[in-house]
Amino acid sequence: MVWIPDWEWVEGSNGKEHWRDRGYWEDQGWWDYRRASYMASLSASQTIAPDSKSPTRSTSQLKSGYGININTYTSLSSNAPSSHITGAQHALSYFPEFAYQKFWRLHDIKSAGYSASFWLKPNEYSTYESRVHFTPIWFPDGPYTPITRILDAWTPAGMLSLQLQTTITISGNLFSDWHIAPQNPT
Repeated sequence: MVWIPDWEWVEGSNGKEHWRDRGYWEDQGWWDYRRASYMASLSASQTIAPDSKSPTRSTSQLKSGYGININTYTSLSSNAPSSHITGAQHALSYFPEFAYQKFWRLHDIKSAGYSASFWLKPNEYSTYESRVHFTPIWFPDGPYTPITRILDAWTPAGMLSLQLQTTITISGNLFSDWHIAPQNPT
C-alpha cells in the first residue's frame, strides 16, 4: 500500500490558512491471478418396491396398508480436487398422504462417498423392524408417488441437491387378504 498525497491550501476555522493533505492509500502491488474452473454434477436414481413381507406383492403394485421399500442411489462427478467436494450425505422422503408436508422419513446411508446409496431407517412400527414405510389402508387405488430429496453434496460454490419421484400402483387393500368368518359346523 502506498500513500498518495493530495495537498491543498485551505483556510482554517480561526481564519489562518494552512496546508491539508487529503491523500489516500492505494494498492500498487503486483498480483498474478490464475483462473481454475471446475465442474460438478449430481445424478440419482431410486427404486420403490413392496416390502418382502407383503403376501400379494408384485414389482409394480401392492395393496394399501402394506409397506414399501425405498432405495436411492447417487453419483457425484467432478474435476475438482477431492478435498473441495463431498458426495450426497442425506436423503429425505415425503409422502402423498401427508400432502408432501408435515411428515418426512430420513434415510440411512448404505454406502457413503461420491457413489452414495440410501435406504429408509428401520420403522419402529414394523413387527420385523423392516426398512419400510406403510401405505395408509384408506389410500385409494391408483398411483402412489413418494418424493425423495437428496441433500448435502457440497462444492465450493454451494450445495447440490436433487428431487426424485418414483411411482408404485395401489390396487386393493390388505383387508382383502384377511377374512374372518364362523367355522362351518360339520
